Amino acid sequence: MPKAYLIGGLRTPIGKKNGRLKNFLPEELAAIVLNAILKKYSLMPECVDIVLAGNVTGPGGNLARVCVLEAGWPYSIPALTLDAQCSSGLNAIDMGAAMIEAGRAHIVIAGGVESASLAPSKRLNSKDPRYKGPDFYYEQAPFSPEWIGNPDIGSAAETLAADLGILRPQMDEFALKSHEKACSAQETGALAEIICPIDIKGYLFQKDEGPKKNMNMKLLTRLKSAFVKDGCITAGNSCLKHDGAAFVLLASETAAQKYGLKAQAFISPAIMLGCDPNKFPLGPIYAIKKLLDSYQLTLQNIDAVEINEAFAVQLIACCRQLHLPLEKVNQLGGAIAFGHPYGASGAINLLHLLQTLKTQQAKTGIVSIGAVGGLSTAMLLQRV
Repeated sequence: MPKAYLIGGLRTPIGKKNGRLKNFLPEELAAIVLNAILKKYSLMPECVDIVLAGNVTGPGGNLARVCVLEAGWPYSIPALTLDAQCSSGLNAIDMGAAMIEAGRAHIVIAGGVESASLAPSKRLNSKDPRYKGPDFYYEQAPFSPEWIGNPDIGSAAETLAADLGILRPQMDEFALKSHEKACSAQETGALAEIICPIDIKGYLFQKDEGPKKNMNMKLLTRLKSAFVKDGCITAGNSCLKHDGAAFVLLASETAAQKYGLKAQAFISPAIMLGCDPNKFPLGPIYAIKKLLDSYQLTLQNIDAVEINEAFAVQLIACCRQLHLPLEKVNQLGGAIAFGHPYGASGAINLLHLLQTLKTQQAKTGIVSIGAVGGLSTAMLLQRV
C-alpha cells in the first residue's frame, strides 16, 4: 500500500475571539495559508488533487470549496468540508492520507479553519418542537440526543472532575504550565517555521495572542467558575474560542519525487471511535489505547504526545489513565494557552507534534483529539 507522507504545513497565528483576526472571513484565513503553502513548496495549484477542511461553527455549506475559490485556484480543484466537531481537522488529514494510500490522490492539502469571531447564530424553524420563539438563537447543533444526555462541554468537564477527584489546584497548575511552555516556544522560535504571518492594514501579525507570560497561580485562583455555581472549571483552566487556519501538505512518494518535496514524516491510518457523549473528555484514552494496540506499540515506543487541551481536567485524567508522564505531553504548550479554533486544531496539533519531534531529534509521536458527541481520533506520526 502506498504511504502518505507529511511534507509540512503552515498555520496562521492564533487570534483571540474578537482579537486581531476578528474581521477575517474563514475563507480568507484559509486562502492565506493555502497560497502560502504553495509558495513555500514551489507548487502550482494544479498539482493539488483535493483540499479537505474541517470547520465547525461556520455558515454551513461546503466552506472548503469557498476557501479554494477565494484563494484564486482553478475551478477544477475539488474541495470537501468535514464537521466532526473538535477533531474535524485531524479527520480531514486522515481522509487525505487515506486517499493517497488508496492511490486516489497524490497531493492533498488538509486541515481546517475557524472564526469564532464571525460564527453565525442560527434560529430554529417555527415548526421545530424545540422552537422557543423568534428571538431564540443558537450557535451549535445538538451533540447527542437529549435522552442520552447532551451536556454542554463545561458541565461534562465538571462531572469528570467530580468523578475522578481531580481538584482545581491541580487544574490551575496544569494550565499555568501550558502557558509557560507556550511562551517558551514563542521566545525560542520553536514554532516560527510553521507560522504564516498575516498583514493587517500594514501591521504584520505573527505571534499567537493566547499565551500569557504574566500568567500565575494568583491570577488563576481568582477566576470564578465558568459553567456551574461553585464549580472548578474556569476560563483559566479550559481552552477559549479562537480564530485561525492550519493546513498540512500530504504527498505520495511518487509526487514527492516528481515535485522535489522532502518528506518529513509518514502518517499511518488513524483510529476514530466513539464513547459515551456524557464522558467525551475521556475519548483520547480509548483512541490512543486502540491505536497502540493496532500497531503493536506501547507508550514506551512513543517519544511525544499531543492531546488537544479542551480542559486541564481532561489532560490530567488522560495522562493518569494512560500512565503517560505529563512532561511527554504538549511540550510546546496546548490549547489552554494557544486557544482552540475548532476546525483548525487537528492540523495545529499535528504541526506542533512534528516540531516537537524535530527539536528532540526523535522519531515517533501520537496526536489525539476528543470531540463532543463522544468521538475521539488518534494518529501515529513517524519521522523519516
